Amino acid sequence: MKNEILRLEKSFFQLQYMNDVNWLNMILHPDFKEFGKSGTMIHKSEVIESLMQCTKDRDITVYNYEFMQVDVNTFLVHYVTKESDMLYYRTSLWVKEECLCLVFHQASKINDTLYLREY
Repeated sequence: MKNEILRLEKSFFQLQYMNDVNWLNMILHPDFKEFGKSGTMIHKSEVIESLMQCTKDRDITVYNYEFMQVDVNTFLVHYVTKESDMLYYRTSLWVKEECLCLVFHQASKINDTLYLREY
């Protein structure tokens, strides 16, 4: 499950997934919310609309990936991303219902120096 969620997290950086409204509707839980790096809370429909505007893959590298199984159907991940020389700490909550779905995501800018371990 750890590697499957990492693969799904990275999918949000790839155009083929970001522009696939059916995939986005399936993978984002109906109650999905994101507290983005912009500092605002957005909901599923807004995230889909934003991702559909992308025209190319996002050049993002994942570091320091951590996985925790909260219960039999709930998973929490934390990781750092580097994008245009900016570091962001990301947290996602996933649930397995009919399929694996992202319920919550948060990205916060990092102002500290970190040891980065790429995944």
